[in-house]
Formats: sequence, C-alpha cells, structure tokens
Amino acid sequence: MKKFLFCLFIVLSAAVHAQKIKVTCVDNGNLQMPVTYSDNMVLQREKPLRIAGTANAGEKVTVGIAGQKGEAVTAPDGKWSVTLPPMKAGGPYTLSISAASGRLDYTNVLIGEVWLCSGQSNMAFQVSSAVDSQRKAFLEFAARKPQIRLFDMKPRWTTNAVEWDISTLDSLNRLQYYRDTEWKECDEETANRFSAVAFAFGQMLSDSLQVPVGLILNAIGGSPAEAWIDRKTLEFEFPDILYDWKQNDLIQAWARERAALNIRKSANKQQRHPYEPCYLYESGIQPLEKFPIRGIIWYQGESNAHNVEAHEKLFHLLTKNWRENWAEELPFYYVQLSSIDRPSWPWFRDSQRRMLQSIPNSGMAVSSDHGDSLDVHPRHKREIGERLAHWALNKTYGHDILPSGPLYRSATFKDGAAYVTFDYGKGMHSSDGGRLRTFEIAGHDGLFVPAEAQIIDGKTVKVWSGQIRNPKFVRYGWQPFTRANLVNEAELPASTFRSEAAPVSWFRLPDLPGPDGKPALGISAPFTGVSNGQLIVAGGCNFPGKPASEGGTKEYYSDIYALDMTARSPAGWRKIGRLPLPLAYGASATTPEGLVWIGGNNREGASGQVFFLNWDRKKQRLHISELPSLPMPMDNLSATYADGYLYVAGGNKHPDCSNSLFSLQLTPSPQKEWVRLPDFPGPARVQPVLAAQQSGDGVRLYLAGGFQPASAHQEAIVCTDILSYHPETKQWRNEGLLPSLADGSYRTITGGCAVASGDSSILLTGGVNYDRFRDALNHPQPDYLLHPAGWYKFNTSLLQYNTFTKHWTHLGDYEELARAGAGIANNANTVIIIGGELKPGIRTPEVNAFELMLPPKISGHSK
Repeated sequence: MKKFLFCLFIVLSAAVHAQKIKVTCVDNGNLQMPVTYSDNMVLQREKPLRIAGTANAGEKVTVGIAGQKGEAVTAPDGKWSVTLPPMKAGGPYTLSISAASGRLDYTNVLIGEVWLCSGQSNMAFQVSSAVDSQRKAFLEFAARKPQIRLFDMKPRWTTNAVEWDISTLDSLNRLQYYRDTEWKECDEETANRFSAVAFAFGQMLSDSLQVPVGLILNAIGGSPAEAWIDRKTLEFEFPDILYDWKQNDLIQAWARERAALNIRKSANKQQRHPYEPCYLYESGIQPLEKFPIRGIIWYQGESNAHNVEAHEKLFHLLTKNWRENWAEELPFYYVQLSSIDRPSWPWFRDSQRRMLQSIPNSGMAVSSDHGDSLDVHPRHKREIGERLAHWALNKTYGHDILPSGPLYRSATFKDGAAYVTFDYGKGMHSSDGGRLRTFEIAGHDGLFVPAEAQIIDGKTVKVWSGQIRNPKFVRYGWQPFTRANLVNEAELPASTFRSEAAPVSWFRLPDLPGPDGKPALGISAPFTGVSNGQLIVAGGCNFPGKPASEGGTKEYYSDIYALDMTARSPAGWRKIGRLPLPLAYGASATTPEGLVWIGGNNREGASGQVFFLNWDRKKQRLHISELPSLPMPMDNLSATYADGYLYVAGGNKHPDCSNSLFSLQLTPSPQKEWVRLPDFPGPARVQPVLAAQQSGDGVRLYLAGGFQPASAHQEAIVCTDILSYHPETKQWRNEGLLPSLADGSYRTITGGCAVASGDSSILLTGGVNYDRFRDALNHPQPDYLLHPAGWYKFNTSLLQYNTFTKHWTHLGDYEELARAGAGIANNANTVIIIGGELKPGIRTPEVNAFELMLPPKISGHSK
C-alpha cells in the first residue's frame, strides 16, 4: 500500500508540474523561435544543423543562411523543424526564417563551436571575482573583441540566505527563474560578468581552433545534481529522491535548509525551488529546445558530496538524460572537486575519477592543486577552464595534446614497495621540484602511513615506507585539502586515487560430496559455519534427477559434512551426522560457542526449529541440541549474532512475507523465547542478507537486499538499499543505496551472502541481478529457466562496506561469486563460498575460498 500511495504521489506531482512548464519563445506573430535564437548567435559547424520552432499548423516555413535553404510544413501541434547540411565555420551571416504568419531575421550570426557550460557556483563564478592577475588577462583578451559569443542565463534571484516574497515564489512556480537574455558579443563588460571557468575554456578553444566559439551558461549556485535531471528519468530510475524532497536525506541538508528558508512565506505545499529535483532541467535545459551544441562542460558536486553513492547514480543518470535530450552522445567534460577541509571530499574526488571508466566520451579536469582550505570557491579559475579545454582539444578535436594529468591505472606490490602506473603519465615530475608528496601505503591491516615516492622508468612511481614491510594498498592526494604535487610534462596534476581492489587470493577446496556417497551434483541454500576448525555444511537442496527446466523434482537433504580447516591441505569431507529432518532455505549464525541453524523448509512446509551445533575437538564428535523455536515457521530469512544475542530478519513467516526482526538472548542467561523487535521500514524482504559489525555508535545490524513478492495490488519490489539497526536505541536507519553497477543500473544482493570482516566492515557477495530478477517476478516468461548461465547476470562483485565511514569499496569481480543461494563461512581471514545456484535450477558442488587483506582505513596516520 505504501508503494501504491508513493506512486500515486509521483503521478499527481508530475501532472501538477507538467501544467506549470512554460516553453519560452520569441513572439513575432505566429512564427516563434526558442529563447536561444537572437542576433549575434553562434550555430554549430560541421554537423547537420537542426533549426526548429513553432508556427501555425499547416504553414510552410522557409529557413535560409549562408546560401543554404530548407523548408518544412508545420505539424498539427504547431511544431516544425528544418535540418540544413553541415556548414563550415564563418560569418557573419543572417539567418532568415519566414512563413505566412511572419518573418524573423537574425543578424551577425557566426558558424563555429557551441558548448553548454553548466553546474553550480564554481561554474557560475564570474571573471570579476577571479584573482586580479587572471581577471586582468581575461579582460585584455575580451577587449580585442574575439569571435566569442556569450549566452548568459542569469537567475532572477540568487539562493542567498533570505526569505523570498510572494511574487518571487509565484514566478518560481511558473518556471520563470532565469532572466530573459540574448546572445552578446564578447567585450570587457560581457566577459567580466561571465563564468571565469567557461571563459577560460572558450578562450583556449578560440586560440587553438581559430573559429568562432559560442558559450551557453546556465549554472546555478548551490544546485544539486538531481535538480538538473528530468522528472521521467528520476521517476523510473531513482524515485526515492523525489519523495518529500525537503525532508529527504538523499538531498544535502544545506540545500534543503536553504530552500526551506527561501520559500518560508509560501503556503503552497507544492511550492517549487531551484534546488528541487527536476526544477533546473525544466527551467534551464528544456527551454534550450535542443539547440545544436558540440558538447558540455560541467562543474558541480559540492552539493552532493555528502553521499558519494547517490551522486554516482545521479551523475550517470544526468549524463545519460542530457544525451538523450540532444539525441547524441555529446562530449561531457567535468571538473573534479577541489581541495577543502571537508572529510568526504577525497572519497568524492576518487569516485569522480572512477566514473571516467563508466561514462563514455567523458573527461575530468583535476582542480585539487588550486583549492582553498577554507573557501569552497577558489579564485584561480583559468587553469581549470584550460584543463577542460585540454580534454576537448584532444578527444573532440583530435589535437596532439595531453588531455589530463596522470590518472591511476594499476598498482603491483613486490619487494616491499608499491609500483604504480598511470595513464597520461608522460614526463612525470613534481610540480615544485621537490620530493613527491602525499603518497601513502598500507599493509595487511589497512592502516596507511606516509611513504616515500620516486619516479622510475619515467612512467612508474615506486612507493615505499620503512614502517611497512609488505605493502598491499597505495593511495595519493587523500587529504581533504591536499598538497599533492605529481604532474606530467604538460604540468597537469595527477588525480586523487586509492588502489581500487584489495588483493584477493582464491583457492579451491574439495567439492561437496553427494548424498549417501552418490556423485556430487551440488546444493543451494545449505546451513554452514566453522566450529573449532571444522567447516560444517548441512542440508540444502537440488534437482538430482531431471533439471528444474525439464520439470524435475526438488530434493531436500539432511546429511552433515565436515572439512578439517586446521590442516594445511584439507584431505576431504567426512559425514559426521544428520539433521533431525531434511531442510534448506534456513539461516546460519556463528557464535563463540558454536553454530546456530534457524528455520528453513522442505516438502512438508516451513520449519520453526532452531538447532545449536558444536564440534567437540577432543572427542572428535558433533553435538546437536535444540534452542527455543521461532515464534512461527519461517524460511528464506537471514540471521546474525552480536553481543550474546541471535537476530533473525525478513523471510517468509507463512503465509506472509516478513518485515520482522526477532532476537534470542544466548548469554549470559539464555531466554526461553524469541523477542520481537521493531520491524524494519519499507517493503518486506525475502532472501535478504544480515551481518553485525561495530560502527561509530556501537554494534549495528546491517540488512541488505531481499524482495517483496508481487501481490494483487502491486508488483514485486526488489530492494537495492542497505538498512541498519541499533540494538541499544532500537532504531532503524537507511544507510543508502548499494553501489550501482558499472553501467549505472541498480544493484541488489538478494540471494547473496554477507559476513563481517575485520572490526570495521562487512563483505557482500553473490546474489541475483536486479533487472533480470525483477522482470522475472513481475513479468514471468515460460522460457525463463532455459537461458545460459551468463544471461542471468548473477553478481560477481565483492563489495566491502566500511561501517565507520559508510563508504563502499569494490574489491573486484570474480566468477567464483556468481552464485545465488550459496552458503558462506568465515574462518579467521578466509572467507568460504559453498555451493549455490549457477543459474535458476542448476547447482554447483564447488567450494571456493579467498583470503582478504583488511581494507584501507580513512582514519590512518595521514599527515
């Protein structure tokens, strides 16, 4: 019901906002053009030139410029468009558009390169506020009247800390946020109030290309990325950010507080604000009416730096959305956040660097060497605009010029040192002639220390420290305000980076045996754990006769097997007992005293039984006893142990799916029955994962993945977030979204595994693919079981969540993890993955294990 009401809210909200959208046009009778058409404009060269506007239905419209001519007949909706052949740079020309209802002549028109310049305040930052030497140089250039034209979209009201009046609020609701403007020739006056970054970019293009350059500026100070994305995209791809946006933690608190102050005088519950999701797309992108451009430069992120994972999702959506709007994979070059004393910024900068790999036709200008420890608006802007121009000149225009400073490629560890290679590392040296600064390394414990660094072979940096004999991790520029000094031959600085994958060493353990000595066919959904050096596995299920796709019958097992993990090379599995009944799809938890196996199901239905198991090392035998049963039969649930208590969450508590959390005290005084704790918020979760770990405010339980089956009233929901529960305060909170996949799509961990790692993180592995699984639940197809394993896209990623910093680390992709319904066990520093489905209905007997080095910590000995 909650999801139904939320969807209804989205539909109604979209309808309300749709009524408010205003397409601003120049009115000349019934022939009208978008706001971007005026005297002095620049039209894009060397690509088909689309000219579009409105006129009376059925009218013939004629367009002419520089000897080119095109005609169109206005459609019934009043829209028309003409596409002229690509044109060479030149001008000035007159663009003439005529119809029976009127004629428009635009004079002093140039053909050249057109770029959209957007983002928040550091893109809006004016030439007039730049450092004196740069301002003087900019204005001297502008005084020469270069062939640069400026379309400067200034807001009518800046989002200062004031309450706006009723008239302003009414204008905002009508999307009348930007001032009326027109194309201007470049001179000292127009340049002085234009974006310094954009002007530096345009100047370098003008000097290098020797063609006219047009710059469209629509940046808005303080604006978050979600304000620049269209409503349909967010409704389908990130609906959570639309709901109650002024109280939504996904949106930065500063932006919400400033918006609340600005609109305080409004009594309208639907009152709009520039920081509202979608608003700036509707008021600042749609009115451009797909005006032909070469590409986009972007400087934004300060208002999203509080949530790196959400920004990664938003930035992928934004670039995709804008490219869909222009129906072209436009170049998208963006500025990496600068340096300032804000703790999350190194993580954010590294996230921006990593997105270069997942956003095609993109580039990133590093700005951390020109930061200010206290001011979010550094005044040195020329370098930043020129670094954006380096990307454009290299990738868009094919010039032989380095597009970037050194970008981390890889790190290898040998002989007590890290050897780091870079892209664009030609001619690397320190910017100030001194020793390389801010390199750090860490060993197995993940604790970083300052390191020495030396450039060898002209293309590799060797990093070492006498404090770390066997380094496993390396990072650079990892201070919020950094004095990093590695540059290449073009004096372009290296980006902040952290080696992205902790070393993972895989090894194979003996396959699980088949039941009663039969050939091993594999299992899924077993009970697992390690007790006194023995890896113990029991139960599970499979289709041992015919496959599920051929109508085979599922078999449930009860045998218990052990593998001695104390031996250097485990000899093989031994059958050490049987469960009282065949079971699968239960939950396992490891305690200091032994293993607890909870619930599950078989052919007879679900079980509420709870078993305690302990391996007696001296007598070499297994002890099994029963603990208090669950309050009701349950299966497909999750379990964990923390501070003397067992916890179970989610699953099916027949006949319903569950939002429940239950606990059972084991020590020091065992309880006789389970206690129901506060339900977790949001949808129910079948097949979630649950792990307990220390956090900044004590032990927390972390619940991720799972799905709520479809009902008569709504489709199935596959969960893509992670929740946490504090046993002392008895409060749940949302930790945010799971990291998106490389293509920006949602990730789930449903049917996967979770385990605590070290004293500050949890590992998540395996599980189904969000899109494939959701489609199967909501739109089942008869051939669903017939596809090859790769089609199902089971999760191969090993993810690590730091419960103190709330940051995710992607530790690599491994085919050994592409399992659903596998068991997991932790033996000291070894994580073991047992069985599981390779695809629906097909199990594996494989048992794979990996040793994981502890994660890098954000709170190391950095200086």
